[in-house]
Amino acid sequence: MKPDARRTLLLIAAVCLAPVIAGYALFWFWKPAGGANYGELLQPAVWQPGVLRDAGGASVDPSGLRGRWVMVLAAPSRCDEACRQTLWVMRQVRTAQGKDMDRIERVWLLTDTGVPDAALLSEHPGLRVLNVAAASAPQGRIELVDPLGNRMLRYPAQPEPKRIIKDLQRLMKYSRIG
Repeated sequence: MKPDARRTLLLIAAVCLAPVIAGYALFWFWKPAGGANYGELLQPAVWQPGVLRDAGGASVDPSGLRGRWVMVLAAPSRCDEACRQTLWVMRQVRTAQGKDMDRIERVWLLTDTGVPDAALLSEHPGLRVLNVAAASAPQGRIELVDPLGNRMLRYPAQPEPKRIIKDLQRLMKYSRIG
């Protein structure tokens, strides 16, 4: 074989193999920084909020929330402006899901023994208010719990509703449970 023919054959082989080698190298050694979701993905863990009590002081079993997607906010009963804004975001995000809004439950975990303002509660029909001794969720941030009871996503302290809506729409579309 002539040197020019050998060089041409090697060049053709290199051009054909380069994308395959580059693809394998990118797959195994390069991890993209961001994902498609807005919320911070949490390590899979079962949501165990502790002993929950309703407004009347009766014990509530957390497994009763299973079967639905649950947006959880842990905050004291004395709700400041940031807390009110977060509750509003939770209500709007759920409402924006349209026909899938029944698949989503909103829970406000009170981290103290106080009683929330009745006027505030009247603005949020369907919001479940539960008392908990020590919240397992960071205060002032929305966490999303899947229908099997696993913590999935945590949103920033001042979330963007449109981006949460997009996350939930994607979950509702592909989820066969809840």
